[in-house]
Amino acid sequence: MCYASIMRYFAIQVATRKEQEWLERIQGQLKDVRFHKIMKKMFIRRKGKTKLEEAPLFPGYIFFEYRDDELPTNIIHEIRHSQFFVRFLPNNESPHPLNTRDSEIIRHFIHFGSLIPPSLVKFEEDQKIRVIEGPLQGIEGFIVRVNRRKHRAKVRLIIAESVMVLDLAFEVMEAETV
Repeated sequence: MCYASIMRYFAIQVATRKEQEWLERIQGQLKDVRFHKIMKKMFIRRKGKTKLEEAPLFPGYIFFEYRDDELPTNIIHEIRHSQFFVRFLPNNESPHPLNTRDSEIIRHFIHFGSLIPPSLVKFEEDQKIRVIEGPLQGIEGFIVRVNRRKHRAKVRLIIAESVMVLDLAFEVMEAETV
């Protein structure tokens, strides 16, 4: 029986709002590495109108997959010397893959594709949020605040020893009226 090798996830920080420019440059240089800039759809209200817009889920962070626990020196060199590169997480001195828990969180979001849709939620009688489907499902325990008016949930995660607070959008599934 042949098992596909499990890819390891690595995390780097780049200059915020320069993620796409950094990706476009580095992907031409490192064709064997699969990079992920995870985007989300958010409800944004401007001039009294609410619409869905795209925004980075982890502003300033790029994740990538590599087959081994150790990165070859040429990959480390290309990344470190690229414009807008800030650091490897969790340790810039000796880059290593994310731990199993962190990798599962990244895999959870990547599962939804490069653009994460809003989650479908329902509010119970005691105002507790119940996630029906979407990226919030499975991470309900990390929700620290819900803003029903803005259709957002703040999620607190620790990835690569860094605390990250994310805003994720949700749509409310209204209770059926009889």
